Amino acid sequence: MSGTIFQPDGVTPAEGIVLYVYHTDATGYYSKDDDPYNPRLRGWMKTGSDGKYEFRTIKPAPYPHRTTPAHIHAQIYSATIPEYGIDEYWFEGDPFINAEQKRLLLTGRGGFNSIIKLTRNGDGVLSGVRNIKLGNATT
Repeated sequence: MSGTIFQPDGVTPAEGIVLYVYHTDATGYYSKDDDPYNPRLRGWMKTGSDGKYEFRTIKPAPYPHRTTPAHIHAQIYSATIPEYGIDEYWFEGDPFINAEQKRLLLTGRGGFNSIIKLTRNGDGVLSGVRNIKLGNATT
C-alpha cells in the first residue's frame, strides 16, 4: 500500500505525519487471542517532505462469521495534530461492501476514496494506492 498524505487543501503534501495501521491476519484474527489492542500485524510510518508513505503487509481477511468487509485500520497524528482515526482501507470487489456497510462505516474521514483497487504485478504481489487528506477527529 502506498499513497500521499495531504494538508486539508488536498493538494499540499503533509510532512511529519505518522500513519499507524493494523489489521487481521489471513484468517480474520488480530492475534492468537484476537486482541485488536495488541495486533500481530501493525506498523507506523512517518511522511517526509513529499507526504508519501508506503507499507508492505498481507491482505487481511474479514472477521470470521461476520459481514464486515476485510479492512485495515488507520490512525494519523503528528507533533501538532492529535491522534485520530480515519476510514478503514477497504478493497474493491469485497463481497461484504454494500450500501448499508458504506452508510454505517464510512465517515469520509481521510478524504478521497477509502475503497482501494488492488492490482497484481508480474511477481504476483498485490498493491494499491490510497491518498489521505488531513482533517480533524470529527470531520
